[in-house]
Amino acid sequence: MQTNSKRYGLALVLTATACLLTAQVALAMGYGDTQPRAMGMAGSYTAMARGAEAIFWNPANLALSDSPKFSLPLTIGASLTAENNSLSIADYNDYTGAEIWADDKDDILDSIDRDGLQFNTDVGLYLPLVSGIVFPMPWNLTSALSFNVRVGMEGAMPRDLFELLLYGNEFAQDRVADGKDPNYDIAEWDGEAWAFGVLNWSFAKPYIPWKLMPYLDEMTVGATVKVLGGGYAEVVDSGGGFETRVSGISMDAYGITQGAGGYGFGVDLGVAGVTKDRKTTVGVSLVNALDYASWSIETKRDCVFVSGDEIRVTSFTGKDDFDAVLDNPRDEDGDIIYDEETDIASFSRSLPAMLRLGVAHSPLDRLTVAANYDQAFSSGFGISTTPRLSAGLEYRLVEWFPVRFGLSGGGRAGRSSALGFAFGPFTVKRFRLLLLETALTNRGGFFPGVSQGVGYSINLIQMQVKRAEE
Repeated sequence: MQTNSKRYGLALVLTATACLLTAQVALAMGYGDTQPRAMGMAGSYTAMARGAEAIFWNPANLALSDSPKFSLPLTIGASLTAENNSLSIADYNDYTGAEIWADDKDDILDSIDRDGLQFNTDVGLYLPLVSGIVFPMPWNLTSALSFNVRVGMEGAMPRDLFELLLYGNEFAQDRVADGKDPNYDIAEWDGEAWAFGVLNWSFAKPYIPWKLMPYLDEMTVGATVKVLGGGYAEVVDSGGGFETRVSGISMDAYGITQGAGGYGFGVDLGVAGVTKDRKTTVGVSLVNALDYASWSIETKRDCVFVSGDEIRVTSFTGKDDFDAVLDNPRDEDGDIIYDEETDIASFSRSLPAMLRLGVAHSPLDRLTVAANYDQAFSSGFGISTTPRLSAGLEYRLVEWFPVRFGLSGGGRAGRSSALGFAFGPFTVKRFRLLLLETALTNRGGFFPGVSQGVGYSINLIQMQVKRAEE
């Protein structure tokens, strides 16, 4: 049976999703995960990162013999990823502008996760000097400095909101008859937002235990010390909604948020090794191994709420505005109170610790295959505790044209595929130049039509200035 709202329900769903996706932007300047080479290999990069990129993957790689001991990257580029956990590009193509039947609405609602629609969007900027500077230090140390700004937000929308948009408002008794909760839980929102700058200082040096000398040509150890400062906010609790009965609509919804400014520090640790034949590199890193962030500057907790009972069309008769029909408390001046703000004690929300295991092997001069295993030990800041496996390859059709491909599963994005290429490097004396280094990834599905997100990264130009003796 065709419904009267054949287009409008889905249009509202897609519009709400698009608005939220474009509003929830995470900005990471110089952060390594979205760099084109790493993205093009689906994140199989722990054992391959060299130079300043090693700061974000495995600091021990800085001291490997094929990593530059002095590098001043001059990079101009950007990246964008947008994803959700429910709706695919195929859903958008199938239903946008089409007639929506009852079965179609059932399919759309079934595709939305029971925990609600979760969404993430990331934007990266690659700027000169921000991506990192590599330089030598005494005691055979290689060091690197970088500064990145991370601004982000992620969240989840309640599933009942989409049911309301698709089917319209149903009476409580009808919902109970269908085996549903009589209440529309449209206030079950979740999310967090953050904005802080991070100064990273990495150190690495060669070190190989004598027991490993028969198996390894070289081994390195490294660490990164991080200092951060900024602000953080989160949804502490939310709930409620409304019921529609013959006597009217009863609503009782609330949301509690808290936020503050603060500062913190962290430490990353890493180890890397190269086999005797120099064809295989293995790396292990523990990102945010020691991490602490105290949010104690102007800490606030805000409770937003709305309450009303038996609200009907006639409830507005003779009333000037919606405030007059609500049961919210009023202040001494008679103005309705929608929120209450209080000072609270400091709280701690640290960056999630993550184990990264990586291997890269070069069976041919122009071919490198790599694999990665990532495991975060807590969630937050756009990171999931779901383990992530990835594999990728890089093949140089000619010396100046590398192509990349990768597949991954798990983590925040789920199943993903990636493809990338670059022109270069072209080396002229102390200058190493890459042009149009590009990567495209499908997130939440291996193929574009069924994926639930997309990522794109490009370096228009990447130039490294090295020391004359390198």
